[in-house]
Formats: sequence, structure tokens, C-alpha cells
Amino acid sequence: MKYRLYVNGKCKNYRSFQSNIGIGGVILNDYGDETSFSRNVGTGTCCEAQIYAILHGIDIISKSKDAESVTVYISNLMLVDYLNEKHIDISASTEILVDKLKIFIKSLKLNVNFEYFDVSEYSYVRSLAEDAIEL
Repeated sequence: MKYRLYVNGKCKNYRSFQSNIGIGGVILNDYGDETSFSRNVGTGTCCEAQIYAILHGIDIISKSKDAESVTVYISNLMLVDYLNEKHIDISASTEILVDKLKIFIKSLKLNVNFEYFDVSEYSYVRSLAEDAIEL
């Protein structure tokens, strides 16, 4: 079965390099069944929050024995480009998380593609991440 995963990550304080971060996401399968998640994941950057959201969403999907492929929709174009193997400079801590994500995906043997989406077109995903910061 093919899945779509829409994710967003939010920082409580954009002016601080390390801030309280929340993640949110919506998972849709071929039948239109929806699963959403929202969590506070500690401290980090907004980019790291996006990666945590991807990890969390793919982990949920991986528990479905019928998962064949996942298209991940991310609201951070720089991260989409980096995950699609374009040369982009990112911080060392973000690179460590991306490596962890790639190892996790490889272990699952899932076909995963990364696409950009404008989060304003799916405000529910943004609100899940914003709500998680308040938890």
C-alpha cells in the first residue's frame, strides 16, 4: 500500500538556536484513512523538528505490514532538496539526524520519496505542530 505523510515542525522561539520544538503530521493511505500525530519532542531547531516529524510518521507507517512506499510532504524546501541528494549546507546536528533517518528508512526497505508542500495549503498539519509546543 502507498502512504502519504504530511509533516511540519515548529519552534517555540525562532530567535533562539535551540528552542522547545513540536511536531505534527497526517498519514493518509490509499483508502483515504487518516492518522494524525502531535508531540513535543524537546529542544532543537525548526529543521530538526521536521526530521523528527518524518521519523515519527515513518515509524507509525512501518508498523503497517502492507506499507510499500511513502511520499513524505515537507514544508521546508531546503530540507526536501537535501533529502533528495542536492548539495545544501546544513548544521552538524541536523546532518546527524538526517543520517539516522536514512539508516532507519534503509532498514525498513520502504520506497520513500520527499516532496515539498506549502503548509498554508494544509493548515491542519501546521496546527498539530503548534499545538505540540503547548503540551
